[in-house]
Amino acid sequence: MHWVRNSLIGIVVLLVAGTLWYGLQDPQEQLPVNTRLGGEFQLVDQHGETFHSSSLNGQVVLMFFGFTHCPDICPATMARVSQVWRILDDQGEGDQLQVVFVTFDPERDTPEHLNKYVEFFNAPVLALTGTPPQVAATAEKFGVVYLREAAEPGAEYSFSHSDFIYLLDRQGRVRKLYKSDEDIDLMVQDVQKLL
Repeated sequence: MHWVRNSLIGIVVLLVAGTLWYGLQDPQEQLPVNTRLGGEFQLVDQHGETFHSSSLNGQVVLMFFGFTHCPDICPATMARVSQVWRILDDQGEGDQLQVVFVTFDPERDTPEHLNKYVEFFNAPVLALTGTPPQVAATAEKFGVVYLREAAEPGAEYSFSHSDFIYLLDRQGRVRKLYKSDEDIDLMVQDVQKLL
């Protein structure tokens, strides 16, 4: 019976030690760098200016890909990441987070259209478009999958697409992926770990 008691004590000690180690660990180390995703890219912002990803260096970024004619997932995701920014802004940290929306529908999502679209979300969103090859190359770097669906006669085309939100650190490295309906408080906490 002593071995059972000693085994249980050993397990408890290991659990406590592991919890303490995790808690004492640098918060940024709790979000490992994803070396398979990300990289430099060049697109066009909602003001028609050439944008290079190096401009994001020094800021934490929440980025996602979508299209403005999306009926549900994309606007809901934009609302969530904008809410994360507003929470941080209320805490005086909004200037350290950049929300980035990359369209994979450059045909309809012109800079002018993107500029009007992001105004609805009450956050300083950086909206990016580009030529179809530029958009495709950027999406590929982040493992984004999108497929244009044929439209019925008289209807607009749509897309099937992946819908992850990417958390990037101040060096532009992917640190975490979230589902489009991820808990807002969790995203706020993770962003704060990188500030």
